[in-house]
Amino acid sequence: MSYLYPYPEEIDKTLYYKDKNNLNTFYGLPKKVCFCRSCVISNQRPSTSIEFKNDGEQPKQTISFNEDGICDACLVKRDKKEIDWKQRELELREVCNKYRSKNGSYDCLIPGSGGKDSFMTAHLLKYKYGMNPLTCTWAPHIYTSWGWENFQAWIDAGFDNILYTPNSKIHRIITRLSTEKLFYPFQPFILGQKNMPPKIAAKFNINLIFYGENQAEYGNPKST
Repeated sequence: MSYLYPYPEEIDKTLYYKDKNNLNTFYGLPKKVCFCRSCVISNQRPSTSIEFKNDGEQPKQTISFNEDGICDACLVKRDKKEIDWKQRELELREVCNKYRSKNGSYDCLIPGSGGKDSFMTAHLLKYKYGMNPLTCTWAPHIYTSWGWENFQAWIDAGFDNILYTPNSKIHRIITRLSTEKLFYPFQPFILGQKNMPPKIAAKFNINLIFYGENQAEYGNPKST
């Protein structure tokens, strides 16, 4: 197999062909496969926020099930039905009132791609709650025409945006590593979109960040 750029090491193919009674598992996933009793998602699903151990070994498993065999994503969906949304909106308004700018400066940061989650979050904060948000985006591996149109529509709706485009050579290598080691090519984008916004917020002295989605709905632990 040939590559466009030098690769530090080849993956050990023997890892995939161990004896069936001595199988290896990757990124901390359990050897015993089980499924959520509600949505049938398995405990083998890679999380969108993989947490690595400090010793450099395999990362910890992050998707979890309760004692009844129900995954965190289903538990979040169930809990939504019990939320007092009117009270939550009052709490949101209090937060906005605390941080709302009085001199036209940015008062909150909204990381996103311009898709439905970030677009809706930005629209509500600006046009319903009177905030002055700055939006920021970590560029994906490759923009599709549809994705680029969504991104442009987001800005055209009345939002300033900082688009950070990483070194494409490095981005490709990291993407390949995450594909071969984790079987998850999207991991570099997740890392960028989670780590870049706090740096932008610090640079512009913004103390309030809104993400447009609940990570627990993707199977991550409710506690995070």
